[in-house]
Amino acid sequence: MRALSCLIPQKKKSNWRAKHEEFIQSLRYAKKVTEYEKEGKDLRELAPPPPTQNPDLVPCPHCGRTFNETAAERHIPRCQAMKTRPPPMNTRRR
Repeated sequence: MRALSCLIPQKKKSNWRAKHEEFIQSLRYAKKVTEYEKEGKDLRELAPPPPTQNPDLVPCPHCGRTFNETAAERHIPRCQAMKTRPPPMNTRRR
């Protein structure tokens, strides 16, 4: 029985609470925007919303983009190869 449980991949813990809190914050920000519009205030005075961060995504160390695990496994080696590639030689003839 134990050997069988080792073969089955375990699911990640759900982070529904963090996602819910982020959703609530985005709703509150949207309400502020509508209040500013109704009052006729300039929207540039309103601070930008806080950046959203998804802990399920893996950032690329080379370009900074974020991907899910399977896409990151494909992207990171390609991005590393692109970043370490020497610049192209001048191909135009004068």
